[in-house]
Amino acid sequence: MWGQLLTFTYPLQHVAEHERGEADINKEFTAPENERFVVHDSQGFEAGDSENFAIAKDFIKRRRNMPLQDKIHAVWLCISIPLANEALFENGIEEFIKLRKEILGDIPIIVVFTKYDTLVDKLEYDASISGEYDKTALEDLCIQPLKEVAGSDILHTTVSTEEEYESTIRQLIDLTTTSVEKFVASEAALVMMIAQRADIGLKVKASIVIGKKRYWRGLAASVNFKGFTMSDCLSVIHKDIIDVWNFNDPHCHLASDQFKELILKDLDKADELMPKGPDMTDLPSEFGLATITAILTLLAGAFPPIAAGVALVEWARDVYQHTNIVLQRIMTYIVDLTCVMQILFLLAPTGPISRHVIKIATKAYEGACKNKVHLAIQSYCVSAICRGEGDALEKIVRMIEDHSIKAEEVRGLRAQIGRVDPKADEEW
Repeated sequence: MWGQLLTFTYPLQHVAEHERGEADINKEFTAPENERFVVHDSQGFEAGDSENFAIAKDFIKRRRNMPLQDKIHAVWLCISIPLANEALFENGIEEFIKLRKEILGDIPIIVVFTKYDTLVDKLEYDASISGEYDKTALEDLCIQPLKEVAGSDILHTTVSTEEEYESTIRQLIDLTTTSVEKFVASEAALVMMIAQRADIGLKVKASIVIGKKRYWRGLAASVNFKGFTMSDCLSVIHKDIIDVWNFNDPHCHLASDQFKELILKDLDKADELMPKGPDMTDLPSEFGLATITAILTLLAGAFPPIAAGVALVEWARDVYQHTNIVLQRIMTYIVDLTCVMQILFLLAPTGPISRHVIKIATKAYEGACKNKVHLAIQSYCVSAICRGEGDALEKIVRMIEDHSIKAEEVRGLRAQIGRVDPKADEEW
């Protein structure tokens, strides 16, 4: 049995690569492809091994007195689900659980029952022989013994790193984020949302939170961008949004002028009445399904090659002015970029991000609902803003929420897409 002390969160398979006994709780452990995750992995608390227990307690005590960025934000106590008449807890683990409030204070702890897939496989095998599936096995093996030691007020969940159990990792991240926000700090929870790459819903939520903090709330009042060019304004917005999504982008394609140009496409037409395109009638109205339809059509070769120019549209060089068309362009840019980020999350959640996959994402959004989004924002700006009744922040949030892919849909949508070659690339 072994435990992990960690800040934020960390994909369990990376921790599992390290052999038992190799861990050093004082050593920060990060993954090269995602340095925003920081984990401190303790050695196990076997019976009679008081040294590891003391080392862990000392580490926690020191970290509790540090600034927020260096504190322990959450603890995952990882325990393998017992199968062959094994005990659930070593004596050291049981002692840690009983003393958790004294040791941890307000630091949230989650007991993580690992290898859930192995338990399910065993239960299904046993059921194939006996004809009866043991629905109470998890309760009997894990949850009830935990309650006997810890009471009913300790958080717990089951996980597996197997692909078909992806939802268990998402549930763990959601539970951890909620606990950190409640017991540690909302800032730490926000950083966790940004660092994780498992839950698209948390990414969308973080985008909205950051936007509200940084600039969305002041858009209609023009309080943020006076004296800057439109290009400057959109660059700030662009960086904030791509930072939230935290893709593995070693070549910085998402920060490039070429990608910005793809997002700017059609924004120079924001003051024109946009015709109702075929995508608004021929594709499903639900964003996820419309996106998949567009991606599959694109991968089948039905769309023409995608070209991105490096020349910035002329209006982007102009100094920001508080006009309806400027507000409309900024609102549209925010929603467009957030939608494209969601599509990239479907196509390449762990990266690396290539120009090829970026072009697929931007073209898929264009085919799915881009005209629909632009028309809705245009209509809003023409009517509500002109009457002085509009709330730009509320409209942006509503548009993003209306064009969001639900976390529970992601696995099924990816299965429909199939594998997109991460090494395939092309010039802009």
